[in-house]
Amino acid sequence: MPDELAPFYVQIRSPAAAWFARRECAEAIGRGEADDLFGGRTGDPVQAGSGRGPMARFMLAGRPAIGKRALHGGLLGRLFGRLYVGHRRALDQLLSAARLERAGVPTPAILAVGSARAFGLFCEHAIVTRQLEGARNLYELAGGAPEQNRRHDILRLCADLLRRLHDAGFLHADLNVSNLVMERGPAGETLHVVDLDRGRFRLVVTPEERLANLTRLLRSYEKWIAGRLRLSPREEIYFLRCYVGHDRELARFLAKRLTRYRSRLGLRRLRWRLGSLSKGRLAGPLQ
Repeated sequence: MPDELAPFYVQIRSPAAAWFARRECAEAIGRGEADDLFGGRTGDPVQAGSGRGPMARFMLAGRPAIGKRALHGGLLGRLFGRLYVGHRRALDQLLSAARLERAGVPTPAILAVGSARAFGLFCEHAIVTRQLEGARNLYELAGGAPEQNRRHDILRLCADLLRRLHDAGFLHADLNVSNLVMERGPAGETLHVVDLDRGRFRLVVTPEERLANLTRLLRSYEKWIAGRLRLSPREEIYFLRCYVGHDRELARFLAKRLTRYRSRLGLRRLRWRLGSLSKGRLAGPLQ
């Protein structure tokens, strides 16, 4: 057990898997209340921030939880699906979430991560997090055609979250509109970053690395949101100003490079739009 996890988590076995679980959830995990994640049944599907794999909503130790099995993307997904070598992948997400929490970056609390041996060196992984109240990702928020003041609030929260994420040294591996999820709780709204899989920490996130993360988010926005809700140039400048703060040099660098990147998306935009029209609707990023 890593030292930074020891005060809050314990190692425990269930009938199906080996787990790192929060102390208050350990007994329920040991009884197998999350083992269905490895058994093929995924429960009620939910969409907000779900990324590649299906998600399950259930109660764990009396609290609403979201469970998800790890799933490779791209070519690896077609070759290996849910199979990973060793047990480290799930633990790395837990360590990342704990470090971000200490840095004040909102991300759903991880209740448990588990690994089940498939065969040989290959394992399957699952992660269980706290369910966010009223969760809606950026794609879903854009679907309601929010008014200008509401868009400004969302842009400010998004820029603030990404700045804190990068200032904490974290580079998200798949920064897209489905992995930024708004929670509406009793204390107000909080934007969370989800799906920390394959993310990595740096001592300092360079301007080039910030740019790479932001271009990935820009591409996701252009693909899934801009066709039905395009931000005005002033709104885009507002987002960038909120992100960079008083760093004018960073602002100039990002504005120039993001503009250049967007100019290269012309053919992709056309392909995305034609693909959507051929389906008779604008597909969502999780479909």
